[in-house]
Amino acid sequence: MPKVEVVAITLNCEQVRLRFGIEGFPLASASRYDFSHSPTAGSGRSVSRPSLSGRIRRWIKRVPLVKRCVKIWRTWQHEIAHIAAAARQVQTLDGVIVPGGGALDEFWGGPWGHPWSLLKWSVVSRIYRVPFFVVSVGKCSLKRPLSRWFVRIALKLATYRSYRDPDSKEGVQALIDTARDPVLPDLAFSYPAPVVRKLPVVEPGNRPLLIGVSPIAYLDPRVWPIKDERRYRAYIRQFAELVKWLLNEGHRLLFFATDSPDVATITDVLGAMGDTPKQPDAIRTLLGPIEQNIDNHLEEIGQTDLTIASRLHGVILSHLVATPVLAISYDPKVDAQMRIAKQTDYCLNIDDLRLDRFVERFEALKGTRLQEARHLLSDALLFRQQLDWQYDHILGLRHRAVNEALPESRKTAVAINL
Repeated sequence: MPKVEVVAITLNCEQVRLRFGIEGFPLASASRYDFSHSPTAGSGRSVSRPSLSGRIRRWIKRVPLVKRCVKIWRTWQHEIAHIAAAARQVQTLDGVIVPGGGALDEFWGGPWGHPWSLLKWSVVSRIYRVPFFVVSVGKCSLKRPLSRWFVRIALKLATYRSYRDPDSKEGVQALIDTARDPVLPDLAFSYPAPVVRKLPVVEPGNRPLLIGVSPIAYLDPRVWPIKDERRYRAYIRQFAELVKWLLNEGHRLLFFATDSPDVATITDVLGAMGDTPKQPDAIRTLLGPIEQNIDNHLEEIGQTDLTIASRLHGVILSHLVATPVLAISYDPKVDAQMRIAKQTDYCLNIDDLRLDRFVERFEALKGTRLQEARHLLSDALLFRQQLDWQYDHILGLRHRAVNEALPESRKTAVAINL
């Protein structure tokens, strides 16, 4: 669709501009705890922010109640200004798309993070009669009544809704009627994998394997909303024991991260391993998410024999390139993906991570890895076809007609990056 101009409604306009070369618009009016962003960098836009004189500001700081009232007043001034700017942006569009990921979630930022953002953009889209598509999204944590109310209204206003797994659809059923909403794969499965695996007919002997390793910053006080230093350090020690066992068995390791906080976790795991004897090329580490090239990243993962991963997209991207996964699950969404892939036998709970259980499951997966890889390859091709159907359904006919009628510069789609 060469005439389509994509605008990213995003938490980081600068990254979008640098990595993808497209225009960005700030998702939210201001950063909140665990929901931070750089709203105007690279976007060429700004949301007006009222200022107070230095003398008044110093006086306010001495009166806590006044300080709080002024903070609330200014927050809503910024919010109203952002809503007005969002309305002007939506009027230039032909569609607003919320694509995939854990969009239905309060874990990062609470009700005023993702839930409020969804409500805001859905209402503005409805006012200006711009279609609002919620596409292959996942439901994560929505425990607070305010979060659930925000999401309920946003989903009711959507032109189209689909979910990436049955668990998400079932969870949303408590908010709205989802009977007619389809379940379709995570959108990552439509990414053109840079390598098609050529699987041997028979396993070539009992050779050492190349193992992808992707730990997660679970409960890390530096980045995780729930902070538990003791449990995080226990996880690092246990994970380091697993890695040392793999090295002692002669396997080579490829560490990789699919989210920025996990880069520090990889460093922590390597540090906890101590002076484990290893060959010079026994361990490699890929660049982190900010620096990595996605195609190269997938190509490297595609060369591994097995992957040990915790974060959902560490699992999904491995499945995309037909690499079997031994998942160390920290969240029900990881369990859901392993069920979709029919790999529940190879899914361990992160809070019950024991070396003996890991070894037993690893050896079982090692013995069936070629069979599992063929199954994953077949699934990946099927998932791509299902997602192609979804793209045609929500965008194809309508936007082909729009493209023929509109000038080259008209914006015809917008992606919300939650």
